[in-house]
Amino acid sequence: MIPTVIGIFILLVVVYVVPTIWQRRHLPPGPFPLPLVGNVLSIDLKRPYTAFADMAKKYGKLFRILMGRQQVIVINSYEIAREALVTKAADFAGRPRHFFGDIFGRNCTDIAFQSLSSRWKIQHKLAITALRLTEDKANLADHVEKLCSRFNSFNGNLFCPQDIVINSLANCLSSLIFGKELKLDDREVEMLVEAVSVFRDSLAAVNMINTFPMLKYIPFDIIRKAKRAGEIRDEIFERKFGEHILTFQKGYTRDLIDALLMGFYEMAEDGLLTKRHLISSASDFFFPGTETPSTVITWAIFYLIKHPDMQDRLHHQLDDVIGSTNRLPEFSDKPNLPFLDAFITEVHRIVSETPLAVPHSTTCDTSLAGFKIPRDMTVIINLWAIHHDPDIWADPFSFRPERFLDEHGRLHVEGVMSFSAGKRKCPGQSFAKKAVFLYLAQLLSRFRFECPQGTTLPKEEESVYGIVIESKPFQVRAIPRKRKEQ
Repeated sequence: MIPTVIGIFILLVVVYVVPTIWQRRHLPPGPFPLPLVGNVLSIDLKRPYTAFADMAKKYGKLFRILMGRQQVIVINSYEIAREALVTKAADFAGRPRHFFGDIFGRNCTDIAFQSLSSRWKIQHKLAITALRLTEDKANLADHVEKLCSRFNSFNGNLFCPQDIVINSLANCLSSLIFGKELKLDDREVEMLVEAVSVFRDSLAAVNMINTFPMLKYIPFDIIRKAKRAGEIRDEIFERKFGEHILTFQKGYTRDLIDALLMGFYEMAEDGLLTKRHLISSASDFFFPGTETPSTVITWAIFYLIKHPDMQDRLHHQLDDVIGSTNRLPEFSDKPNLPFLDAFITEVHRIVSETPLAVPHSTTCDTSLAGFKIPRDMTVIINLWAIHHDPDIWADPFSFRPERFLDEHGRLHVEGVMSFSAGKRKCPGQSFAKKAVFLYLAQLLSRFRFECPQGTTLPKEEESVYGIVIESKPFQVRAIPRKRKEQ
């Protein structure tokens, strides 16, 4: 019996341990993986970003793990992330093919999940150009006005802002992409909102299938719902594209879809893009463009309530810039409102609404932070760890917007990567920043936000991680305010 056990042990060492050590010899350090499952059991899949941050304390800010059979390196440092995404952008611009991209990225035909290729470069350039040409079609000011009216309709009574804000952003993106708002009681809106909810709820299961691909053949109910939500989303976008194709007029751009079609028709002879790629690009703008800004705005309201002294300071700065004029804040006022800019940046940092960037993969054998990194290595960038790194941020878990102001009160931002960086940075970054700034500037110009007496806000650590990190529902009073007379 004993010789048999010894023999099995020696066989295990020869078959598993020795090859594992040999494969890891030039890679960054990391925990030793278990057979079959790798290091999955060491990671809380509900909050992987905090698990990775804890691992970084032991193994360093660049470490290696095994997710099932997939080798992964995890970046937890701003400097190392900059080296990968900017200095060696081409080496780290790939995307791993995984189940997440198949469901949420229309079989990886979109910009976010498609790997680096000639097609991606053309599709990315077309999408960026289309957004730049049609950004004003979003009618941001009109949608902020409607949101303010909605807040005002509560007459100072309690309400929960989350759904109201996300509906406003959904209508804003509808104006941009489709050329018209989708009515809140419209069945299409209900289906799109439901799709976002299903995607959010299915994220943990999808991540597990990314780790163990064989699980995709098991008929999990949540995965079935996610696939159906993707199909419904695709049906709506395909129908909208069909309507636009029938009414398209060359030289006349009504919205983002028209701009995409115009670019597509001009380059159709290349044969690299199909209408499927255009639909995927439009979908890329709608879902993150709705979810991410609305999450940041809601968190901003949360911190305005939590820090009334900061809200006072923001009101004073707005009054000094806008004064008693009848006009509302505009994006052109941004340089004169540095504390609001710093406040928004601090919301991005402390919340890290997208805690893990969309995974990258290496396109060639390369190196990072002195380690050799082979081609096709999956790379996870832990933005949450970067934004809470005590080596960069003094008191990283405290909300301190002034950290982004220099001694002259001017904005100075470094170390924040909310929209990633380099070749694969968020293509809607400019629009998202503009939307968040304009929404908050005008909301603050009109209201003071207060928490009802005798109640407390939910704790930040009770936030919910789905597609983004959301606060737990909370209630607020929006009290109309008068501007200071100049």
